[in-house]
Amino acid sequence: MLPARQFELLNRVAALHHRSLPTYLTYARPWVRTGSEAKAAIIDDMAIDHHDLVQRILRVLEADDRPVSLGDFPMEYTDLNDLSLDFILQELTHYERRLLKTLEEIASWMDRDQPPYLLVNMAIGLAMGHLENLAEANGDSPAMTA
Repeated sequence: MLPARQFELLNRVAALHHRSLPTYLTYARPWVRTGSEAKAAIIDDMAIDHHDLVQRILRVLEADDRPVSLGDFPMEYTDLNDLSLDFILQELTHYERRLLKTLEEIASWMDRDQPPYLLVNMAIGLAMGHLENLAEANGDSPAMTA
């Protein structure tokens, strides 16, 4: 059984990814100009990564037989409905930077001897990879993503 604080932190990471902006955008797709399908695929790839991470986390959380709460999508995501893909990719970059910062903070509070720490580090690695992909799609140099 995980210590209560570790369980809460891991639940928070699951909620952040389950109700993430990339996941929301799989339901409310941005407008995609012909020829920009590869850029749009970045959103789907991010959402798939988030979904897979949530599934891994839920297996750990549900083994503790405690209630898990994943919450709802933030209402401010609806402000992005029907906007262009290029604008959305910029917003995703800002979102992913904030997510990375939050994950690094959560990792600093985690017990490094517990499996949840490895899952949070996996989430950090995914966020860093997503930022690299977004930088490439936005025509930015990798140094600009740091």
